Amino acid sequence: MKGLPTRCIDPVMKCCQDCTWGYCEYGDDVECSADLAGCCFESGCTLGFDKGRPEDEPTDEELQEFEKEFEAIERRMKKCQ
Repeated sequence: MKGLPTRCIDPVMKCCQDCTWGYCEYGDDVECSADLAGCCFESGCTLGFDKGRPEDEPTDEELQEFEKEFEAIERRMKKCQ
């Protein structure tokens, strides 16, 4: 299909539930939005990028970029305390 990614677009965090191609499956105890607070759910990728394929693993460059951004956030949070 045209326009689909060929690998995970978030290889470091793999936050499928926030991705356009991700999904969430809720348990039978979730009947309405009020039930979502504190509930557990399964999430995954509709394109299969959450199955442990080597090409979906983060590169060293992606990991370094993530670390850099995370450290910057930590520094900003420390200033707010």
